[in-house]
Amino acid sequence: MKEEKNTRLRRLVRKLSHIRRQQKKQIDILCNDILAAHGDFINHLKNFRFAADFYEGILGINDADLLAKAVGEFFNNNLDGVNTAIVFMVSGQPQVHIYATDANLEDIPSQISPYLTGRMVQMVCQTGSICTADELCKMGFFAGPAVLKKISLAAIGLNKAGPAQGMIVIYRSTENPLGSGELAQAASVVGGLCTALKNMQNSDACCDIT
Repeated sequence: MKEEKNTRLRRLVRKLSHIRRQQKKQIDILCNDILAAHGDFINHLKNFRFAADFYEGILGINDADLLAKAVGEFFNNNLDGVNTAIVFMVSGQPQVHIYATDANLEDIPSQISPYLTGRMVQMVCQTGSICTADELCKMGFFAGPAVLKKISLAAIGLNKAGPAQGMIVIYRSTENPLGSGELAQAASVVGGLCTALKNMQNSDACCDIT
């Protein structure tokens, strides 16, 4: 009789231990989910602040050159010194504005400029996502291995719920590659920049009529 009780007790202890282990696993999973959600929330806040500061900086700008300069300066000051090539589509033709500050990469603008075409803008915009250097090469961005070994590069289309208005190409030395968080921040300004370009084009159209 005593042996049966001991056997039942051992079974209960094993069952309780199993339940506790399962509960611990569930708690760990829940904690990890909470931490992940918290991290995502923080990243969303950072992107929101980045975009809000950007929009404040371009308010009232009605000139493409000044707008491109504002984009380049803002990215340089807020994305750890990235260099920026801004392409705006004007009357179906690309207007290229390059804002580069890294003296060690002063040869890059002349190397990549031939590939900042209207066709490239269209293809980048069609992807609806951030394009890496490898993806750009598949589209015809043949800047050459020597160039691509020196820089970490990505492109973002400007076509928020509308036609291709241009693209932003950001690059930096491969010693300090672009991170996913920085690319997400850069992409967060697309909506406001597209609106600014649209308003600028509408303003120009009104001026032409008058």
